Amino acid sequence: MKKWALVLGILLVVTSTFGCTSNTQQEKQSGNNINFSIPEGWELHWMPGEGTVIWMDGDPRIRVIEMSKQKFDAKHDQALHIDNTTFMVKTHNKTMDGINVETFWTTDGNSGDIQDYYFFSKNDKYYYVLAWAYTGWDSSKQSRFRQHIDKAVKSIVSTIT
Repeated sequence: MKKWALVLGILLVVTSTFGCTSNTQQEKQSGNNINFSIPEGWELHWMPGEGTVIWMDGDPRIRVIEMSKQKFDAKHDQALHIDNTTFMVKTHNKTMDGINVETFWTTDGNSGDIQDYYFFSKNDKYYYVLAWAYTGWDSSKQSRFRQHIDKAVKSIVSTIT
């Protein structure tokens, strides 16, 4: 019995030690890791797919993708032709840190969830930012999350290299 307790104790110490150590090297997020300062209140989050993903306590979430000009134009064209029978769409241009950012705010007509698209170019690189949150039809939540997203995108635009 004492042997089992000793083995269990050693196993517990070993697993807790390895479970608590951290790798200070930033893990590459899928195919392209993009350098920008993560806005306050957000954290890096691994998700499958392209780009770098950050999130704020699970919602909202943002995926930042650097694209070739050709892919950027194709993705932008897709956004211009979003199905407005399924989604409510508002488009606008903003200037963030001297960079023109074209924004498409979409709200799912069935669930009320938001999925927003941001397009901008900086230093001859093309970026597509996808932001989403599960808000349902809670308009105060939609508004609050969009404010968090806009603030984060502004930070990303100003610090991306």
